[in-house]
Amino acid sequence: MVFLCSMKKLVILTGICLLLTATVNSQHIRRRAFMGTALINVNDSIAKANHMTETYGVLVQTVLDGGTGRKAGLQCGDILININNQKITNKGTFLQFISQIKEGDEIRFEFFRNGTLMKTKSKVLSPTKDNYDFADVVYDEIPFQGGFLRNIIVTPKGVKKAPVIFFIQGYTCVSMDNLGPDNPYEKIIVELVKKGYAVFKTEKPGMGDCTGTATCEDIDFYTELNAFETAYQTIPKYSFLDTSQIYIFGHSMGGVIAPLIKRIPEAKGIAVYGTVTRSWFEYFIEQARFQQIYAGEDYVDNQANFPSRLKFNYEFLIDKKSLTELAKDSSMYAYLQQEWQWNPNVPDKMSGRNYKFWQQLQDVNLIKSWAEYSGKTLAIWGENDFVAFSRTDHEWVADIINHYHPGNGKFVSLPNSDHAFTYNQSMKQAVENWSNGAYRKKNFNPAIIKTLEIWLKEN
Repeated sequence: MVFLCSMKKLVILTGICLLLTATVNSQHIRRRAFMGTALINVNDSIAKANHMTETYGVLVQTVLDGGTGRKAGLQCGDILININNQKITNKGTFLQFISQIKEGDEIRFEFFRNGTLMKTKSKVLSPTKDNYDFADVVYDEIPFQGGFLRNIIVTPKGVKKAPVIFFIQGYTCVSMDNLGPDNPYEKIIVELVKKGYAVFKTEKPGMGDCTGTATCEDIDFYTELNAFETAYQTIPKYSFLDTSQIYIFGHSMGGVIAPLIKRIPEAKGIAVYGTVTRSWFEYFIEQARFQQIYAGEDYVDNQANFPSRLKFNYEFLIDKKSLTELAKDSSMYAYLQQEWQWNPNVPDKMSGRNYKFWQQLQDVNLIKSWAEYSGKTLAIWGENDFVAFSRTDHEWVADIINHYHPGNGKFVSLPNSDHAFTYNQSMKQAVENWSNGAYRKKNFNPAIIKTLEIWLKEN
């Protein structure tokens, strides 16, 4: 899902803290580095402000306690340009280099601070693994495209055969390991496990402990889909999971992936929150109409900008032009930079993903996929979700299911809930609070947990 990609003030950190952990019984995956840094690609203005003659590297936005970055003495505002004598051209190369470094290795940084070139080094640290007094946690690995993905399964203590919820996260490139108590996913997972359900998490390629795979930002949609399919199909190998009671919960892009994956064995139920059902061309067009007004764009200006947005989406999604091709048009060049965070030095990325990821989404048939699913289905819409803003898209999921499989579809609307499960009294307030981390930590809306619990008990 696109997290208000065109609003400059609402910056989303797309997978830049590597939370990498160890395996319990695995032979191929080793514990990797925890950098504890949030990063963005250096653009021309950042490079100029730091007296750089080239535009490359990554700017440090956040440095967390307990991470390698903090131990090495990195600070917010530093521009990393070199790791272990390897040039960092962008965030993708940074993640690629870090994915090859293990706990205890020495890491050497070269960076600009206030225009001065500096160097530092440190031993690499790793984060703690998921650990609960009410649950057991299994860290496992599965082969995938020449490498290995990380599976993390949290099961209630004392339950020998637990119903399982296969958890599919949103579109951003972040780890699902050691999420932390304030993370909304963690809040949902913890409560579901306490209710007696096992929760099965899978890292996207390149994230967490995954090794030998492409980076998340480089893969296309079909590769990500295949990763979740591969993980899902390993459920039967875990004897403590009840394969007659498999449920899927998909949030945001996870709600798109859920009906598309080849489910062997079949899931008893699928629940989605904050998702899309229509074509991506339709979604992007309405998104620009809808979100830009909440972002403060004048109604008349919004209409005046509509033709260029329509032209871009048609040429990008329907004609399948590359970003480099589109950028040859000066108006499209400006549009890409302003509304899609496109950097000409990283020409194949937009909004933190490979551009083919978005183009391929246009080609998937979600309505057909939902029509072919015969299990129980729950579509949940947060009434203040300005990202997945369409109530109709969510109602359609239940309607499609009920049309082809009467009685199996259910739609629930959650008042005061936004895309990230945060309590807000209006969409306007949700937009204003989107980048307010302190507010979001304190205002998780537990209605999502109650809604899932009721549906799971019914089915």
